[in-house]
Amino acid sequence: MLYIGAVEIPGSDDHEGYVAGLSADGAYTDIWTDVRHRTGPEPVAYAPACECGWHGRSHPSDPGGFRAAAQDWFSEHFAELGEARPVLAGLGRPLSPETDFLTAPDPARDRTPA
Repeated sequence: MLYIGAVEIPGSDDHEGYVAGLSADGAYTDIWTDVRHRTGPEPVAYAPACECGWHGRSHPSDPGGFRAAAQDWFSEHFAELGEARPVLAGLGRPLSPETDFLTAPDPARDRTPA
């Protein structure tokens, strides 16, 4: 999830977020792994993560948990960045994942009927 909003936020390029898979041994997947299309063992949980090294609390490894982890990255990490707060306060509206961030498509939500 890369910030692409209309107002520049200094340092935002250092905070690209993603949903990490958490394995049974406690290891997180990296930013390059799409946990929805992963081969190998299923993650035991999903967690919000950022390329800066931040990880948030885990969620169930189901579609609802994936969405919750993505939302946590927006609200608990990105919106709380010291550089972002003054800009977001002047924005006059909350951040919108649909318009302010470039995100990977959600195949369950973005499926076109046949």
